[in-house]
Amino acid sequence: MEQRETDKQIWRPTNPHDRFCRRTAFHPLYAPDFLKSCDDPVLTKYVDLDHLQEAPTTHLSDELKEVIMDASLATRLLDTNSMSEVILFLEHKSRPSRTVALQLLTEAVLSLSYHWLLSNRSESGTFKPPIPIMIIVYNGSEDWDGEIWFQDLYPDLTDELRQLVPQFRVIFINLRRFKYGNLPGKPETQAIIESLLRATDGTFIDHLPNVLRHVAESNLNEPLRWDLTKTISIYYTLTAKATSDQLAQGISTVFKGQEYIKMIEEIKDSYILEGIEIGEALGEVRGELKGKIQTILTFLHAKFHHVPDEVVIELNKRTDPTALDSLAVLSAQCKTLDEFTKVLK
Repeated sequence: MEQRETDKQIWRPTNPHDRFCRRTAFHPLYAPDFLKSCDDPVLTKYVDLDHLQEAPTTHLSDELKEVIMDASLATRLLDTNSMSEVILFLEHKSRPSRTVALQLLTEAVLSLSYHWLLSNRSESGTFKPPIPIMIIVYNGSEDWDGEIWFQDLYPDLTDELRQLVPQFRVIFINLRRFKYGNLPGKPETQAIIESLLRATDGTFIDHLPNVLRHVAESNLNEPLRWDLTKTISIYYTLTAKATSDQLAQGISTVFKGQEYIKMIEEIKDSYILEGIEIGEALGEVRGELKGKIQTILTFLHAKFHHVPDEVVIELNKRTDPTALDSLAVLSAQCKTLDEFTKVLK
């Protein structure tokens, strides 16, 4: 496939579900396994899902990027003889939409016109436009039969008039068919799907640890694992209306010690970039832990004049504020350092 410069600017849909999909399920890093896991027979039989990349979107204004399409990914057909280019137009929906086919057609026409312009408006017969494949990912609570045809917008046409109206089918992926105990795909895909499902059914606030365990069990390298954790945390906060304490508690069930503290710090920074005020509260969580640890060390230094490095290291692994309060009381009451370290271990 000819390499073209894709947009570096990622548009930011105002809907948190759409934003989450843009960064996870519709991102070239996660989309291959996500789409394979959804097991659509057309996609898995004909489309090369292993080599997805962002399709150019320079033909769209910022306003159009906001309202037309969540994502578009370029690839080829699996038939290596034809080498036909394909563009997947992906849209997330959390409620049924009668006009979604029109929304998808708008982006497809603009994109295909853009490719035609890049070919210098070829009329020689050499221009071969990419094959547009339109996909809806749905996780709403309302029933939607999933049969989406463009001509359904014109139910009362005669057969003669119907021949004048474009016709295409939209691939419909209903995430509601998946069960929490049997989610498909790699652990990171399971984390993405479970996040979308729980955000819709209102159970996200109590099940963040379940979602993050998928991330912790994945084979993603550390930067990607941490980035996915931050993305899920932001989505969790926006959709579950969670407090900083609830978020911090969910993270602490999966990430421990120094890793937990570092994760909290990174999430706080991400929240500031996103303009989410809860980020300041997350900073307070980390500051509260450090303050409690410092209080314990002050008591120990005052009584025993020296605190071994292993005690400092062990204290810095602690992330439970209540447990640190108990250790603070013990540090003030214990008669020997051994008495304290035995409890600490």
